[in-house]
Amino acid sequence: MSLFSLNHIAQLHEIQSARLKHNQPGIGLEVEELIRRLTSGGVAGKTHDVWVTQGKRYWDLGVGTALGYESFSQYFASIPRLPTGFDVDNTEFPLRVLVETRIGLKRLCELGGIGFNGNDETLVSHDDRHAEFSQPSWIRIQDGRKNRNRSASDCQKTFAKHERGLTALQGVCAYLQHPTVVSEWTKDGAHVMDLPGSVHREHRGNAACLGVFGGRAELYWSWSDNASPKYGSASRRVC
Repeated sequence: MSLFSLNHIAQLHEIQSARLKHNQPGIGLEVEELIRRLTSGGVAGKTHDVWVTQGKRYWDLGVGTALGYESFSQYFASIPRLPTGFDVDNTEFPLRVLVETRIGLKRLCELGGIGFNGNDETLVSHDDRHAEFSQPSWIRIQDGRKNRNRSASDCQKTFAKHERGLTALQGVCAYLQHPTVVSEWTKDGAHVMDLPGSVHREHRGNAACLGVFGGRAELYWSWSDNASPKYGSASRRVC
């Protein structure tokens, strides 16, 4: 977990001092903007309202501002309510995720602190069934832990009729809302989400993956026919 500390304050002072030496303005406006953004709609806290919690999460990351909204209330009004039945527990697909489609994969990774060496054209849909949503949408998912030791390509072939592999964008959104869907890569273990709904545009034998390495989440791609105890394919429920 990344916590604000005195080191950050010292860095802010250094940045401002460097600017002033070059006759540039201080950083007060930028800091005030960050505070306004994080406090718009209230400071994040415990709530049982998934709609509010996930909307506020994107807002705090700067998604709403990047889309041109001036306040959390404006951004919040643009995202859909939970669909009927999403308030009922589902053991097969236990996690609810709001997929924010309007900002693009690359920009969302940047705002979320996720490493990604590609761009919005690098990863494409596995097929038409995995085409990305055109508007923000809610999905129910499982994080792939039940599919460890199975390759992404094998999972893609054997998913149930009501199941689709997560896409890269859906996987990123899942991580931003539920960071525990992946776990740190270590000598003894890890959990990396295979995201078989997306493949590399030029090398379609490579499926998208999301893992945490050295404390930082990374979106990348890997051979879809490899099986590993540290990898498992995540999927969503199709109504």
